[in-house]
Amino acid sequence: MSITAELQIRDAHPREREEAVSLSVAAYSEYRESYSGEFWEGYKQSMRDLWFREDLPAGRIIAVRDGRLLGCLLLYPPVERLYERLQANIPYHEIRLLAVDPAARGQGIATALIRECAERARSGGDPYLGLHTTQQMRAAVRLYRRLGFERAPEFDFPGGDERTLVEAYRLPLEGGLSLLSAAL
Repeated sequence: MSITAELQIRDAHPREREEAVSLSVAAYSEYRESYSGEFWEGYKQSMRDLWFREDLPAGRIIAVRDGRLLGCLLLYPPVERLYERLQANIPYHEIRLLAVDPAARGQGIATALIRECAERARSGGDPYLGLHTTQQMRAAVRLYRRLGFERAPEFDFPGGDERTLVEAYRLPLEGGLSLLSAAL
């Protein structure tokens, strides 16, 4: 667990999962118009399923300030077939569903969550911390690049809508943590 100013980064309690799902849906709803109604409903269900899924090991990490959930994500260690549409296995920790309350954006919450994940991955011996995103998520891509993430196209795969390329990024953990520390 780490604390940045009054922001607390910690593992979520099981009772906080429902709130994390709601926050994730709120954070990702800005992309709703990019998808068909059916796809969006499936995406929301996927968020719920991932937060409550027990058959894959996931760190459920949240950011809380003054008792209010402001951000959350899932952190997976290297596992087989983390993504249904990706044939390759990602050999390092992977962030999924990074979400920040839309009213709390621009306060360093995503960076603090990523830093926590980078520290956990590095302490586990990983050379990289990975994540996947799409070009639709422009602000997220800008943040990842600013923090030192680089493209890893060998782990790209087609999105569920068959039009979107889900792009892989990874943060080299040797130099990446210094970039993250400077960003906080």
